[in-house]
Amino acid sequence: MILKNLKKIGTISIISSILLLIISFSSAVGILASPGGFQVNMGAPQIYYGVVDVENIGDDTVNFVIENKKLLTDNIHLEFSDNGIAQWISVHPNNFTLTPHSKKQVSFTVNIPSNVNYSDALGALVINGYPVKNQQNIINNSFQVQQVPQIIVPIAVGFAGPIVESLSLIEKKIPSFLVTFMPGKFIYHAQNNGTVYANMTGNIKLNGWFNTDKINISGGVYPDDKYYLIGIWTPGLLDFGLYHTETTINYGRYNQSQTIISQDNIFVFPIWLIILYYPGLLFIF
Repeated sequence: MILKNLKKIGTISIISSILLLIISFSSAVGILASPGGFQVNMGAPQIYYGVVDVENIGDDTVNFVIENKKLLTDNIHLEFSDNGIAQWISVHPNNFTLTPHSKKQVSFTVNIPSNVNYSDALGALVINGYPVKNQQNIINNSFQVQQVPQIIVPIAVGFAGPIVESLSLIEKKIPSFLVTFMPGKFIYHAQNNGTVYANMTGNIKLNGWFNTDKINISGGVYPDDKYYLIGIWTPGLLDFGLYHTETTINYGRYNQSQTIISQDNIFVFPIWLIILYYPGLLFIF
């Protein structure tokens, strides 16, 4: 009983914080939603039915797009996910237009499965309002930044899930032998094992007997997805011998503070050495 009350208090606190931050902004630009959140106190498996009133309180016609999401939090950030409880929620209608000072009822269902992880079961309806006037301006102009008011209506079956940043290097393809002026591809296959998008930046450092070089790499990968980071290096005329490579991949959703390091060796054979032994090849190159 105590655990259930703590769960309810914690969830209500999260809902209240979200509403204070978001409704105050969205109401100023012309859209409202009520009620401001839903606490689902049902066993599993069951289906929860809910209705939310969406209102255009501004003076412009607004196109509304409603998305069903899962909420993830840490001490600072709030993130959306399309997994988990987001897949239990269905919304109808999820796309409609409201003239100024009109409202519409939106129905939704939450199909609660039998195996609920209550520590990762806070969903939401994310209501986006696109003023028609701004959309028309974008059509008429080649480029324009559009500010979109947004309201988050939490649907609490349990707590918000954690923000987890986790990336693994599942495969790499590194050339072991290169010849002068022969491009080599460095391919790193990364998998996002976390719960949020991972931004990746890094470099490949090549340290040879006489020369050094560095190749920058970057990319991004969604949760439960994979991405190929590719760098290309072409040895120059003065590059030859054994090169030690150290690849650093920094990743994270907000700051790339976590790191993966991979090390390899490459041998570069100089083309001029072949020409010294076979001068006739000079005409080929």
